[in-house]
Amino acid sequence: MKKFLLALIVIIITSSMILVGVSCTMTTAALTTKTEFLGSDFELSLPEGWEGGNKEELDSVVEKLKDIGQDQLADKVEASKFDLLFFGYDSEAAALGGSVNDFTITGEPAAFLSLDEYMELSYTSVEEVYEKAGYKFKIVEQNVVHLGNYEEVGRVIFEQTIEGIKTKVAQYMIKHDSDFWVLTFTTGLEDFDQNIQAFDKAVETFKIIE
Repeated sequence: MKKFLLALIVIIITSSMILVGVSCTMTTAALTTKTEFLGSDFELSLPEGWEGGNKEELDSVVEKLKDIGQDQLADKVEASKFDLLFFGYDSEAAALGGSVNDFTITGEPAAFLSLDEYMELSYTSVEEVYEKAGYKFKIVEQNVVHLGNYEEVGRVIFEQTIEGIKTKVAQYMIKHDSDFWVLTFTTGLEDFDQNIQAFDKAVETFKIIE
């Protein structure tokens, strides 16, 4: 059971480690206009100024990041690309150098679990991994909300410190048929409060294509 949660934990930790260096703050105004993205079985709108790609496009995303001097970020995406269904990032901040707020989509088959059970198992496993690694992890909010066309979306907000890097995460879990979709926004602590509403709106645009 823990094996199928490993990818989720790896993505959480990787996203935090990406946010290194001088912080780059996104303004609320920049988050009001959306940029559309399409995957093989989903569609999504992200804030204006963000770029990214689905699983088949991640090699191109890595090359773009290298072209603008974001080699560390490119390496993290490269290392995680087999676990990612999508990776997005604030391209305007990335072009300036420093830290970059990012977004990932991962997926897990878990037909035998309810949403509540999946959330409980996920964060129990996360806490265990963080404790063993000497990292800090604190859940700020955990509940089930109604977003867009989804009556039940697990939304967990937590703070973490990994290798001295403090970040705040909004993670959304959606069960569809036998699969869980996990959408994760990771930001610097100072960016989070002004962007959480925009993150909710982005998740509202998420649509699974049958």
